[in-house]
Order: sequence, then C-alpha cells, then structure tokens
Amino acid sequence: MKRAAAALAATAALVSFASPAAAEDATAAALFASGNFDAAAVRYSADLATNAHDPKASLGLGTIRLYQNDLAAARPLLQAALAADPSNATAASRLRELQRRVAEASRTATVAGAQTIVPFVTADPLPVVRIRVNGKDATFMIDTGGDFVLEPQFAATLGLTLEGAGTGVFAGGKTAALQRATVRRVEFGTAVAEDVAATVLPTHASDLFAGKIAIDGILGTTVFERFLVTIDYPHARLIVRPRSPAVSTAFERAATAAGATIVPCWLVGDHFVFATAQVNDAPPGLFFFDTGLAGGGLSPAPQLLTAAKITIDAARAGTGVGGGGAVTAIPFVASRIAVGNAVVRHVPGLYTPQGNPFGIFPFAVWGLISNDFLAHFAYTVDFDAMKIVLAPSV
Repeated sequence: MKRAAAALAATAALVSFASPAAAEDATAAALFASGNFDAAAVRYSADLATNAHDPKASLGLGTIRLYQNDLAAARPLLQAALAADPSNATAASRLRELQRRVAEASRTATVAGAQTIVPFVTADPLPVVRIRVNGKDATFMIDTGGDFVLEPQFAATLGLTLEGAGTGVFAGGKTAALQRATVRRVEFGTAVAEDVAATVLPTHASDLFAGKIAIDGILGTTVFERFLVTIDYPHARLIVRPRSPAVSTAFERAATAAGATIVPCWLVGDHFVFATAQVNDAPPGLFFFDTGLAGGGLSPAPQLLTAAKITIDAARAGTGVGGGGAVTAIPFVASRIAVGNAVVRHVPGLYTPQGNPFGIFPFAVWGLISNDFLAHFAYTVDFDAMKIVLAPSV
C-alpha cells in the first residue's frame, strides 16, 4: 500500500467484524475475512481434520500461519493448496513471500554487542536517523509502513542497477511506478544488514521538514525484521538488538516485568504489521501499525468513523503528500485508542476520503495506527514471538 514515509494514511474496510456470538456459527472463510484469524485457524484446522485434502482450508490455514511467521507450518499447507490448483495465484504469491522471509533470515544481520543505540536526529514530525548505505553517510526517516526506500537522487550516487517493480498504491489510493535494486550493506549504529532489497521512489519525505533536513530514504520494516528493534520515542532513539528466539524470550520477560503491554501481531506481505486495537467505544478490530503518518495517530476506515462516532472537521481539511502525490486530509480527534491495556486519550487523526489502499487486503481493516499514538511508548515489533510491545520507556 504505502512504501513512502510522507504518505498519509488510507481509508478502507472490507467486511464487518464478526462478533463473538456470530463467530460461533461463521465459516472459516468468513472469520478470516472479518480479521478473526485465531478463530479462523481453529475452524480451518477442523475442516482439514474432516478432509485433509481441502485446498481452501489448506490455503486459509497456511495463510494464517504465514501471517504468524510460522514458516515451517505454513509451507506444507500452501504447497498443498498450490498442488491442488497449480493456477492458484494467491497460493503462489504467499509461497513467494514465505521464500522471501526464508531468504531474509539467511542474509547477514549482525549487531556488535548486546545492542546498539542510534539517536534520532529529530522526531518532529517523524523520527530521522543517520545511517550508512554502501559506505555513504545518509539521512533516513523511520517508517514501519514501508520497506527500505531510496530517493532516486541518492540511489544514483550509489551506482545501483535498477529494475522495474510494478506499481505501488499509496495514500488516497493513488499509484506510482516503482523500481527495485539491491544494496550491498546498510549500517546503523553497530548493526549491519547485507544484501538489502530496496525500492527506488520519490518519497516527498523532505517536504515534511520544510527544507531543514534532506531525506535520502526510508528505513522500514524489511530492514527491521532482521533485528529486534525498539523505536524508543520517549528517549528519541532506536535500540537495535540481534534477532533470535533466545533474545526474544529474554526481551519479553524483561518487558513483562516492567509492566509493558504485549499483544499478538501478524505480518502480512513484506511490511504490513497488524494488531487488534479499539478506538472510542467501537468494537475492537484489526489495524495496520505504521509509524509514518505525520501529524496523526490514527487514520480510520469509513466504517470506523461511524462505529467510533468520530466527527471529522471538514472545515479544516488540508493537503498531505503521499508517494502517489497530493491527498486531502481532514483532521479529527479520537477520544481514546487502546492497544491491549496501553491507552492514549485525545489522539489527533487524519481522514483521507479518496481511494481505498486497504482494499489490497483480503480481510477487514479498521484503519491505521501511527505516530501520535506510538510516540507515547517505546514501540517494538518482535518478529520471533510475533508480538507488539508497548512500554512507557525501556
């Protein structure tokens, strides 16, 4: 959907969320479409127990296991679905994503010492850090709603070989052509990632800083997934640890002892992290967690406006800049956003009435949670435990 950090959030939701009572009678497909992945997995497993060769159940359960980053469990299920229907583009696409994650895990990612600290250059309106790309010093904005993105001018200084990579969908449903390249080495602090896939795209991120900072690119989820990364907003820094099950276990134990909020999450595609949250008194639902919304902590789907009784201020509508160009942004304030027991009140938000970038997902999406909510916490996505951890500090 959004690979550039300056992009504003999107609108959308596909189907209504299943209530607990409705979930008892819903099919596995309906539960999946509603975003109730845990209940859908139970139902798909029951379907496979009845018919081990059910390709729809294999694809559904394999998809959920992929979202949970359980690649060993996902692989045979997705392979079975593709074997039953070799023309099934969905099964083939999800197997390609599985293989991408396997390949990423095999590439070099190191941290000298137990962790490294990377201070923010600024956090206004979004966090910025200094990194090195193929030995060149660079200024990158943090945006977990994207992958690793290079501005075309900066990419040109690296002498990279570029290839066409199709079209991206951005804020307001707008589209833009993408190019791809491979970067030999990315360094931040003592953390090193080698052979990093990069998107080359004009991000318009520098516009957010009114000419005070020139942004060379975006540091996003496809780099962070190689490590255990905390975006520590209260102390204006990244904390980067090596990624392993042992590090994950120790981190979660310490976070639990410190009273942090820990909730399950799902990784969809190569950089879309989803978790359950609640806005005002609306039913809980799935939200895309994306740090790159400047000036807001929430961008709601149209259905959430009604369900959460959000009043937008159309008289104060402005223009934001996304990867696909200018979009309308209408401000509002959410009375309350809760992720588990982490609650922030009076959260500013932006509603973009154009387009439907969340329409790329095969399940219901309530909206996007971003900077002005997450800035109250030290925010970690643990890709081993598949948990989001929110702590006041670390």
